[in-house]
Amino acid sequence: MKSSIYVAIPVMLVLSLLQTAVFPHFSFLRLAPQLPLLVALAWGLRRGLDEGMMWAFVGGICMDLFSIAPVGLTALGYMATVTAVLWLHQAFPTSHIIIPVLLAALATAIYLIVTLLFLRLFGQIASFQIITNLWPLILLNAVAMLPIYWLLYGLERMLRPRSLEF
Repeated sequence: MKSSIYVAIPVMLVLSLLQTAVFPHFSFLRLAPQLPLLVALAWGLRRGLDEGMMWAFVGGICMDLFSIAPVGLTALGYMATVTAVLWLHQAFPTSHIIIPVLLAALATAIYLIVTLLFLRLFGQIASFQIITNLWPLILLNAVAMLPIYWLLYGLERMLRPRSLEF
């Protein structure tokens, strides 16, 4: 885990920059996948809750650097989401195709609800009618999760190959 932080910081900074500066110009239906959240979730699925939480915290803080929301709100939302989803992941069978997609959809819904609750608490939004428009984002993140998960799966296998036992 100690060496993972050295990878998480630059990766999450680049993803946050892409999320806030590039994706708004190339979005589909004015939506873009939430890459930092999906990468933190995929890393947590591959490496466990501790590393998933650390990546979620780093990704949330990086997103907060480029946001007008209260500082720490995104980090808190990412951490709560990754914790809840990875905790629920223990109840599901192991699958490298279906489960990551379903968990990404669930994570997106949890993150959006938690964030909207905190924004409402801080007086940043007036109503919850925006929730009805979030289904396309949930579907987009679910579709985007599979390539992200497989990319991290391949990267992990390349960087940490399994040792042979005789």
